[in-house]
Amino acid sequence: MNPHSRGRAQRPHSKCLQLCAQVEHALLFALGESNDPILLDLVLDGVEPLHGDGHLLVRFVDPAGHGIAAALAALDRARGFLRAAVADAIARRRVPQLSFTVVPGGAR
Repeated sequence: MNPHSRGRAQRPHSKCLQLCAQVEHALLFALGESNDPILLDLVLDGVEPLHGDGHLLVRFVDPAGHGIAAALAALDRARGFLRAAVADAIARRRVPQLSFTVVPGGAR
């Protein structure tokens, strides 16, 4: 085993990071088109690979103080809408699964 390859295997591949950036961009636009007041108040904090590029973790901050449970419920209701927006924005056969996490506004 090459000791220099260990660090590379743990780092996300550049194509995966590019996908995360594309997904983040698509989600920003989709959230702006939402009519849910909770979603409009959330701040997208980033997108990162969760299990390769087939499953992504989308991080949000809740500066308006809606609460984590309410924010996650709103995101869960909008999951299909958000995934469709991602599908329209990326050139891939399979749209990645999206998981969401929310932190309170002052907890970053």
